Amino acid sequence: MEKAEQANTDGTPDDALAEAPKKAHRKPARIAPAAELGESLREALLAEIDVALLECDGLASWEQPRRRRAVHEMRRALKRFRAGASLCKGAVDAVEVRAVQEEVRATAERLSATRDRDVLIETIASVCEIFPGQSRRSIQAITVAVLAPEKATTAAADWQQAAAILRGQLEAMRMRMHAVDLRAVGPDGIAETISRRWRRARREAAVPWDAGHLDGLHEVRKECQRIALQLVLVSRLGPRRKLEKLASDLGQVVSRIGEDRDLGLLEELLKERRAEFPDPRQVDEMLRQVAERREQLLRSARKRASKVLRPKAAEIRKLVSTGRGRSARS
Repeated sequence: MEKAEQANTDGTPDDALAEAPKKAHRKPARIAPAAELGESLREALLAEIDVALLECDGLASWEQPRRRRAVHEMRRALKRFRAGASLCKGAVDAVEVRAVQEEVRATAERLSATRDRDVLIETIASVCEIFPGQSRRSIQAITVAVLAPEKATTAAADWQQAAAILRGQLEAMRMRMHAVDLRAVGPDGIAETISRRWRRARREAAVPWDAGHLDGLHEVRKECQRIALQLVLVSRLGPRRKLEKLASDLGQVVSRIGEDRDLGLLEELLKERRAEFPDPRQVDEMLRQVAERREQLLRSARKRASKVLRPKAAEIRKLVSTGRGRSARS
């Protein structure tokens, strides 16, 4: 059940894509230090929209592995876009930015159910590894048959129609981004925005960390994820290695809390559907394994978060703004 710890800033388990076709890893868009800052930010955001648009063809495919890969890549691109768009606040009309982000949220919600279903099935496979080889397959088949329908709503939808709707939303986002005035975007504003989010992350991480505080954990994960994506986006404006290392450390916190969330979904479903399993002892053993793993994850995540978030917001603002002299201003 133990997974390799990787600095995945979007929190998606890498083994959830094991069955998907292999593709060259696409690096996230970054702001170019030599370019006019507002226009460079616009280009980076448009690049993420274009990635999501390209994946619409895969989303409409009849091949499940290709759809899974498309969902994964679209979610990553949309998270990066939303994190970058947050840096525009205070520099452009808030209504325009909010309109773009609402479209992102609507698009992401269309993809969430299928992601949860796929990860849930992968999580089931990991939990079932505790059983002897001769019974592992049958127990896994029973578990998937009982639990998977809970998250299968999107998988049963008309994928071609869904892809067409998403394409329309993404194209509307692209038009909006072309129209947004980013001339007022500046390095100091970007540094201040990231430092404010850092302050919120430190505050959220100070609350109790346990399975009974899932809302609080979700906030910690969300803030750390957004900061990590923003740091990668602006890494060329400052000390690149330091910013990318910080983003990687935050990504490990995100990954651990994300796995705990997925195990929490599985735990709830196992309890709700206990009566449908032929042998209740199987459920008890899986629940025991899940509880142990969640305890390990939360302990590890809290330790990592305490270390990563130790610097104060002022230190992060200073670190991000180090390269302000290297970028052109409008």
